[in-house]
Amino acid sequence: MSQYAQLADMREAFGDEELVLVTTPEGQPRETIDVSRVNTELVTASAEIDSYLRQRYQMPINGTDPMIARVCCDIARWRLWNRSDVEPSNAVRGGYKDAVAWLKAVNVGNVTLDGEIAINVGTDFSNFVARRPAFVGRGP
Repeated sequence: MSQYAQLADMREAFGDEELVLVTTPEGQPRETIDVSRVNTELVTASAEIDSYLRQRYQMPINGTDPMIARVCCDIARWRLWNRSDVEPSNAVRGGYKDAVAWLKAVNVGNVTLDGEIAINVGTDFSNFVARRPAFVGRGP
């Protein structure tokens, strides 16, 4: 399994202040980002992404589509907020819901990932029906 986003992506998307807030346990000084918690949630978010994509794409995907990193960050963000002592905002909830909706759209084929190898997921397979022979000869 690949990890589709890194700490730097999370910092760029949401800022250090938010990451410090959601990774520091209640009652402790909120001074630094707990990098291991962020990385754990990025790995889990990547696994969630794979659970949607493996039905449509050959695994592992290379993850070059920029939406993959964004979706990974939104899912990891949601997971961090849910495990913190702070109530997630509607923006955080909305980001997660949008990420899952996008993954579902990829899964059903409404959205494609550039540069990825799609597996055969069609339902329009050939049908083969054998006909009875027109002449059946009698043996001697």
